[in-house]
Amino acid sequence: FAQQKDFAVRLICSPEPVEDEASEEDEEPKEKKIKTPQKPENMADSDERWIATHARQVNRMLPGGLDVLGIFALAPPNMMISAQTKLRQILYLIHKSLSKGQTQTNSTTERHLLQICSTTRKITCRSIDVADQKSAFKPADWKPQSGSEKWIKLKTDINLDLKINVPVKQQNQNMLKQIQQGLVPYCDNICNGIITINGEVRDVTEVLDQSASDSKRSKGRDKGQTSQLIHDIDLYTQPISKEKREPETYDSVCKLVIQGVTHGRAFVHSKALVSEAKQAITTDIIRSIHARCELLCEDIEVVEEEGIKKELYDTPIRVFGKLNGSSLDFCDYKFQDEKLEEVTDRIKELLDITIDPDDLELDCEQVPCEEDWSKDKSLDPIDDSSNGASNTSRFNMLTAVGGGIAVVAAGLSYMLFGDSQT
Repeated sequence: FAQQKDFAVRLICSPEPVEDEASEEDEEPKEKKIKTPQKPENMADSDERWIATHARQVNRMLPGGLDVLGIFALAPPNMMISAQTKLRQILYLIHKSLSKGQTQTNSTTERHLLQICSTTRKITCRSIDVADQKSAFKPADWKPQSGSEKWIKLKTDINLDLKINVPVKQQNQNMLKQIQQGLVPYCDNICNGIITINGEVRDVTEVLDQSASDSKRSKGRDKGQTSQLIHDIDLYTQPISKEKREPETYDSVCKLVIQGVTHGRAFVHSKALVSEAKQAITTDIIRSIHARCELLCEDIEVVEEEGIKKELYDTPIRVFGKLNGSSLDFCDYKFQDEKLEEVTDRIKELLDITIDPDDLELDCEQVPCEEDWSKDKSLDPIDDSSNGASNTSRFNMLTAVGGGIAVVAAGLSYMLFGDSQT
């Protein structure tokens, strides 16, 4: 997307609904399971929750600068007319799903509805402000573009060193909500930070690609140059004061510690401003951290019992693939025990993209070995003066139950304080 117009780079079909596969032996599931019906015969009977869930899954797999713009619907005229209320509900629910528990880095709340008549093949596009419940659809131009858009690639590696105390009032919340709320100050700080582009501070109102203003160079590049422009981004933020970062320990029930290095990647169009580049890369950083925490919390259960000192859980590493026909990438998150075929199958299901396992980019992040954990100084008791630097490009979670406090170099520690602390 851009400030003046949106670029639609791919239409993705939602997979067919399936019955919930949760085991009936689950006595007390943490969250109510949503059972989805089989594929409806009429579009007006579609399950908006299923489509919103798919939109959230797709959003996790998009680098910064790319977003879920809305939905498209293919149907005959009579079915399309009867489904207008449902399509509106889906757009609002998608916005709610994508906004849930996350800091907003994109100020736009406009979503698009692309309607394709299966009889006449006529295309109609409309947009709506999903932040306003009383908003009405307005016409939007849909123009096919000859040739592919030239995208500028942004990349960075971010060192994380976050210590968050969870207050007593949040003790009954699940682990994910505790993490999400604890990340708010850090995400706000990221959004208010300063970036350098290839080591240089640039005015936010400047055009990112200065060569685009030179007509001769631009014409020469269009004719013969096919290589993609890549910028290295560094992000600088103000230290978060202890008062803003966390309550006092004696008012807390547990402590979260996030440390390590995470890879960020984003894409902007060839005429993007420096401000758009900053928004794209900060969106990616925040989205990636939230995605890892969400996926990990879905995958594990934190055991709250006395006597258990600590257990280490690997969060998924970030892997990338190329979007066919463009210079854009998509991403996914691979757990250590997953096979590459499982990742490519998920990409096929959620993005409708067929990719060979050998074509995945796997080296931007690495899983630490046992030796890394044993020799890392961060395994010592927490010291607020430590800088949390790590040479391991990995993001992990350590769960420690009871009164003990420990931390790992590249990860997230979840520590429950004993009952004696009030």
